[in-house]
Amino acid sequence: MTSSPPVRHTNILFILTDDQGPWALGCAGNDEIRTPNLDRLAASGVRMTNFFCASPVCSPARASILTGTMPSQHGVH
Repeated sequence: MTSSPPVRHTNILFILTDDQGPWALGCAGNDEIRTPNLDRLAASGVRMTNFFCASPVCSPARASILTGTMPSQHGVH
């Protein structure tokens, strides 16, 4: 009888910030804003620099993340 190798699970850390422009991080070159924890994560992990936001307003964007639908579908304003 052979045993199967252990299952490896991927770890995912999702951080959501409100009104966070890509220029508003120390790791993006802004020396006026202190973001040491996000800078450390950016230095040691994967940094996504190309993205899409379903809505420029906080509540509809959050609802889109939670429901997987566009603001015109979930109705959160």
